[in-house]
Amino acid sequence: MGNLRISLGLAGRHLLLVRRIPSVFIPSLVMPLFILIATAGAFRGIAQLPDFKGAGYLAFTVPMAATMGAGFAGVNSGMTLARDLEGGFFDRLQATPASRIALLAGPLLAAVARSLFTTTVVYLAAMIGGVRFPGVVDTLVVYGLAAVFASVASLWAIGIALRAKSVQASPLMQVVVFVSVFTSVAYTPRSALSGWLSHVADWNPVTFILEGSRDAQLFGVSWDKLGPALLASAILFLLTATFALRGLRRLDRNP
Repeated sequence: MGNLRISLGLAGRHLLLVRRIPSVFIPSLVMPLFILIATAGAFRGIAQLPDFKGAGYLAFTVPMAATMGAGFAGVNSGMTLARDLEGGFFDRLQATPASRIALLAGPLLAAVARSLFTTTVVYLAAMIGGVRFPGVVDTLVVYGLAAVFASVASLWAIGIALRAKSVQASPLMQVVVFVSVFTSVAYTPRSALSGWLSHVADWNPVTFILEGSRDAQLFGVSWDKLGPALLASAILFLLTATFALRGLRRLDRNP
């Protein structure tokens, strides 16, 4: 229970910084809205392709915008941790008897909470544009997969912050999340891709997360899409969690 209180306290501190330093959070909110609005207008015509199965492009873009927003919400946790490392606050946390997992769980929980907010804003903007709200279970899947991606992005960014110990590493945190989304099925179904992007998307685990989320949004949850999405999420979570924990152990040895 002590470690849980520590994690919740750290999560609350990260969320409090949203009010104190809005410049940290606003980009992660503006980016998915920009993507939603810009792509829905620019690429609306390609929704006539049979690969879209009659889905409107705005509705097609909702899961991608939610996932991107969640990814940047996760990156914000890494940026906040980097500031704590620069300012010496994290050094004091290391000196406490708190579990190392608890120290990572706090920023991760904050990232999940922020992802829930950004996904809600994306949905509200899409509904204003005429997108129907899916069923309760379908909506929970979209929210859940976005939250998982926020966790993965958070652990990745935390791992970078623990190694770089500087907020100057934030571009590396962001670019990997950005590239991972846009080399997947961000703009079209996999069947409509061609060339090198088609091959990259086939092996990109974010493709399966987006396909699971998009299937729930457009057609309803189906196990043939949700299963691979959950498997890809689990693999990414384990890899990034290992990356973050090793970074923390490395910092313990070489403060």
